[in-house]
Amino acid sequence: MSDASVLSAAHAAAPPLRWAMPRPILAIVAALIAAAAAALAVPDAATAANAQSDAELVLLLRFMAGVKAVLALAALGAVVWRLGYAASPFLSAVYLLAPALMVAAPVLIWQIAPTALGAGLFHGGLALLLLALFADRGQTSELVRHTLLARHTA
Repeated sequence: MSDASVLSAAHAAAPPLRWAMPRPILAIVAALIAAAAAALAVPDAATAANAQSDAELVLLLRFMAGVKAVLALAALGAVVWRLGYAASPFLSAVYLLAPALMVAAPVLIWQIAPTALGAGLFHGGLALLLLALFADRGQTSELVRHTLLARHTA
């Protein structure tokens, strides 16, 4: 018996990975951890001084942060719903990471901390979410159709 056949036999006999916590709860916990980490970011002295001198810019950035927060919470809700159904481990990890990045971004922008970092986190999380949805498009569209039919018949 070769090493390759022993390896594949052991791999086939191993039980599938189990999450210690339900995946929807993990998505919420990841988002809360990301938001807490972003809340700990402190703007540098130059950014804080610039923010003090331009109240209209602060108002605009905080409005943007509010809009991004609404979008991030909607993405988190969609991911929590999606992770309630079976998904591959890779897609599950991407689904966990995407809204966490999106939730951290408005916190950074609201604090007038590094706004470029906040924008990068938000758009990076959005891109990850869209890529995950594209990779999972057959399964997700079938789940949406099934859910809508179940609610329509109820």
